[in-house]
Amino acid sequence: MLVTFWGTRGSISTPGPQTEKYGGNTACVSVRQGSTIIIFDAGTGIRELGLRLMREYERTGAPLEVHLLLSHTHWDHIQGLPFFSPAYLPDTKLNIYGSPKKGRFLASILEGQMDTEYFPISMREWGSRVAIREIRNHCIDINGIEVVSEEQHYHPGGSIRFRLSSGAAKIVYASDVELDAFITGRPADKNKKVKAQAAAYKAFIQDADLLIGDGQYSTEEYKRCVGWGHTSMPVLAEVASECGVKRLAVFHHDPQHSDHYLDRAAHRLSPEYAEGEDPMSLFWAREGMTLSVS
Repeated sequence: MLVTFWGTRGSISTPGPQTEKYGGNTACVSVRQGSTIIIFDAGTGIRELGLRLMREYERTGAPLEVHLLLSHTHWDHIQGLPFFSPAYLPDTKLNIYGSPKKGRFLASILEGQMDTEYFPISMREWGSRVAIREIRNHCIDINGIEVVSEEQHYHPGGSIRFRLSSGAAKIVYASDVELDAFITGRPADKNKKVKAQAAAYKAFIQDADLLIGDGQYSTEEYKRCVGWGHTSMPVLAEVASECGVKRLAVFHHDPQHSDHYLDRAAHRLSPEYAEGEDPMSLFWAREGMTLSVS
């Protein structure tokens, strides 16, 4: 499976000279295995992915089938969808998967973003064949790739984590979750329910070949952002290492974090996990980065 990062930023896109290395587009990651295309989230990064897929289509003429897994519907995870060029092709089949626990149907949320008050083209004018599915079965199969999903509670409005398995290879995408709140635990939260959620998260990421995880804050920043739904970098690294993760991509970079800031964070934290009996490769996700997971 080939994993490519198209958007690594959280909250809002941050173009400019201070974010050229790690990127300024919001969340979007693609996973490709043969002709199968799976996408995590549709932040602004999905626009460039769409243009790449259009060039492939123009070169080969082969119809596209895309599987889009939405962790949740905050703007930074769906705002690129109206600019996803393959959605306008009659030859495209676009399968969108998301949570059934939104209070409204997923389709109505996505259609609302493209209301004429916000966007000149409605979703109904897409040329592609669109199937929007609320995931009620926590394990589905996409062309031989097993996709397991679980709800995450420590994020405003909730979110979903996903695990892809093909053969022995395992990729986990677990963005937008406040691990500090239930892995380390605030005093008021130390109860059986919280312990169960911590155990479930650890079991989900156990022995992952690649974990793409929320690491938006430093330890000091997190103290000012308790309850905002995001994780501190040291806590993410600690739990990933404890669970035998082989490669950890720190993801969902804070809009205020420049390339220089993220370089310094990597310099401080990465060496700690590079040695020992079970070393873990710890790196900060960058737009354009492609990894092979097998």
